[in-house]
Amino acid sequence: MPQEEFQARLDAVRREMARQNLDALVIYGDNYSFADLCYLTNYFPKVRGGIGVVPCNGPISLLLNIGSRDVPFAKSLTWVEDVRASGQVGRDGAELLKEKGLAQAKVGLVDSGKGFPLPQLEEMKGSLPQIEWIYSHLLIQQMRLQKSARELAALRRAGRVLNEICDGARDFIKQGRKEYEIIADIDRLARDKGVEDIRILAGEKRLQPPSSKMSAKVGTHWAIYLTIQHDRYWVETGRTHILSGDAKLQTAYQKAQEIVAKMATQLKPGRPVATIDETARKQLGEFYAIASIYGLGNGVGLSQWEPPFLSEDEARQVGSPSVGAAVLNENMTVALRVTFETEGKLILFGDSFQVTAKGPVSLLG
Repeated sequence: MPQEEFQARLDAVRREMARQNLDALVIYGDNYSFADLCYLTNYFPKVRGGIGVVPCNGPISLLLNIGSRDVPFAKSLTWVEDVRASGQVGRDGAELLKEKGLAQAKVGLVDSGKGFPLPQLEEMKGSLPQIEWIYSHLLIQQMRLQKSARELAALRRAGRVLNEICDGARDFIKQGRKEYEIIADIDRLARDKGVEDIRILAGEKRLQPPSSKMSAKVGTHWAIYLTIQHDRYWVETGRTHILSGDAKLQTAYQKAQEIVAKMATQLKPGRPVATIDETARKQLGEFYAIASIYGLGNGVGLSQWEPPFLSEDEARQVGSPSVGAAVLNENMTVALRVTFETEGKLILFGDSFQVTAKGPVSLLG
């Protein structure tokens, strides 16, 4: 992303800060939930957390829980010039706010992942008794809902890479191979293609994360959920590999693809988000209960799971306080998936889409 993209985002955030009479934002991010911090700075913590301090005027500062020798590398990941190391983000964050003349300010706290360690947060607040803290967890999240042209281009690139990984995975998924061997091959292929992170769930009867205990050999069927982070942006897919001529499984997999396609027909600007879930419920019938356990869909972007969520239940499953948006808008990006059991085996299909005025467009091409 060029710096002008981040400058445009920063300008928009500052306009909203002015509307809410905020003097500054403190944005927390860590390796689990970094999207808000990354949206403005391009930085995402790989291990420990950190904060971004965004005053209404002047430069942004990043205070990261890293050693001083790691600062040069951290600077290579962001356009922000003021990058500082800290062993105590709460204490040093308070000093940074004082340095910027914000000791008596109205400050918005952005921590949509609720990951700011409580002792550090309380230390920062306790050191700044005259600051008026405003919980602003949704301020940036709402701006991230509709993707810019550059973001959509990045998501399509990620989608093409994911599609290539899916194509390459066919060569690894063979009867008689151990599951962990296949997963290792897929992971290596993804890393070779420049993927920053990858999440894999796979199995015959249920989806499981990678483990050396997955020593079972693949039989005539294997379902796999794949989501990758490429150039900061996440996309996902789900596939079922049927390694035999089992007509019932083939029919079930075709049905899963048809249901996702019908769900995707609701991806048009102005449509209520809830209609996607309603379509899935109608099409899945008795299989809806199982499918909803695995989740039917959510927004994708700088976070693997982000608004809009299809229902309050879907939002709660990933710790989100709300669905994030009740109505679809153009250039939102949404992942849809269907998972159910038949013949004692798991069937999975999923894809990632862009919402356009002409209907859904797959990000995987």
